[in-house]
Parts: sequence; structure tokens; C-alpha cells
Amino acid sequence: MTKFRVVHVSDTHLSPTHAYFAMNWAAFRDEIAAAPPDLVVHGGDMAFNAPVVEEDLAFAARELAALGVPWRAIPGNHDIGEVPKFARLGQPITPDLIAAWHRQVGAQYWVYDIGAWRLVGLDTALMGSGLPEEAAQMDFFRATLADRAGRPVMVFIHMPPFDRSAKETAATTSYIPFAARGAFLDRCVANGVKAICCGHMHVYRSHVHRGMEIVWAPPTAMVGVQRGLAKWQRFPRPGYVEWTLDETRATHRLVEPARMFVIDMTGWSAANPAGTVTTLPPWRS
Repeated sequence: MTKFRVVHVSDTHLSPTHAYFAMNWAAFRDEIAAAPPDLVVHGGDMAFNAPVVEEDLAFAARELAALGVPWRAIPGNHDIGEVPKFARLGQPITPDLIAAWHRQVGAQYWVYDIGAWRLVGLDTALMGSGLPEEAAQMDFFRATLADRAGRPVMVFIHMPPFDRSAKETAATTSYIPFAARGAFLDRCVANGVKAICCGHMHVYRSHVHRGMEIVWAPPTAMVGVQRGLAKWQRFPRPGYVEWTLDETRATHRLVEPARMFVIDMTGWSAANPAGTVTTLPPWRS
């Protein structure tokens, strides 16, 4: 039986000027070189602050291409902006940011068939945005699921659907907005989606919702140790997720390379409660 390896990496926050997380990316690059997978999927936040500096996105795309393996990427909020109603950083998704993504990376949402499986990438910044592109993405998703010819499906998104319960209604910059969440999850359940792969929260988690496995990939960049321990009772570490796909099953394992170091942003966040890592000064080596 043929098996395929898909590596899901997320939240790398790459930049030529703010290279705080370059050593962990170098460790990931070495892991891929040592055992090349069939596909790398970047789960968003490729770049450090692309809504302000497009070159961050161009740099991250070059770094992915330099891995020398097939790859796809979906946008994160630090790549393409945020859902406008929940733009905590004051960086809502706009036509200009969408155009920059297309220019530097490619498709904003996509389908990729590998072996018996159909992989679908979607942009969570569109979900609940009210933009014309939101309806276009959902039309794409509906059509892609409808013509899958029985293939099991994995969906890659940046923001997780929810934290503890799909019924959470609080306004949030962390999860798919409630107004868009239900229809998305219902469509997944009804159309053969076996796994939803996400990132954004900078911690690894795995749980099952209505028969679908929801897996949060860890970052290769920074973590918040205090938050991870308090909120999820987990010491967050950098790494990535490796999926193995056979004809009917998708299994995953968490990979935490020995050469990836915990870069804890708890102190910076406490000192800058109104800011994020994007307010860090340029890196000086």
C-alpha cells in the first residue's frame, strides 16, 4: 500500500529584517532535507508583518521554495490581514493585501490531490468578512467537495474553528467567527472531511469534533509559555506535524526537533499589552 507524507508547518514568522526565529526555521529546513516529504503545507503566518512589509511575504515564499519539495501555503493574519470585524491589530484584509498574496505566493485557496486524498486550503481571514471573496471561496469549497469522487478530505486553515466548543459566540481574533463557523463545520461533516489542520494559537492540540480530527500545529517561531500552561495545561514547544496518508486513514505525529528552541514571548507581551511581536525592533545580530 502506497503511503504519502505531508508535513504541516505553521507560524514561522519569517523576515529578512526581523530574524528572531531564523534558527528554528533552519532546524526545520534541515529536517526536511534529511527526510523529504511528498508535500509541505504551510498553515499561515509565513511572514513576520506582511500587511505592512510585503517583502516579508516575498522572503518567506522564497524560503519555502528553497526547501526543494512540493509545497502549498494558506494565508495567516500576519500574511494577508484579519477578518475586518475582528481586526485587533488594525490590519483588516483588503484587496491590496489579497493582491500581494497572489503576487508573492499564489492561490489564496486551493485543492491538491495526493494519493487517495483530497487536500483543501482555505483562508480564514475571509470567513465572516462579508467581502465578495468570502462568497467566492465558499463556492469553491462547495464545488471542490462535491466533485471529490469519494476521496477523503483534509482541510487546512489558519485559525482553528473554536477553542472548547463550536457554540462559543464571543467576538474573537483567535478562532473562526461564530457567524461563519457553523456552515463551515456542517459542510465538512457532510462531505467526507476527516481532518481539519490549523495553527495560529502557537500550541499543539488534537481533539475530535463530530468524527473529524482537529489538529493545531505548533509554531516554529515564538510561544507563550505562561498562556499555554494556564489555558491549555500544556508547555508549548516549537515543532511541526507530520501526516501519513494511506488509502483510507490519515494519522499524524507531533515532531519537536531537538534543535528547535523555545522562544518565549511572555515577557514581551506583558511589557507591551497593546502590541504583539510585530512591534519588536529589527533584529541585530
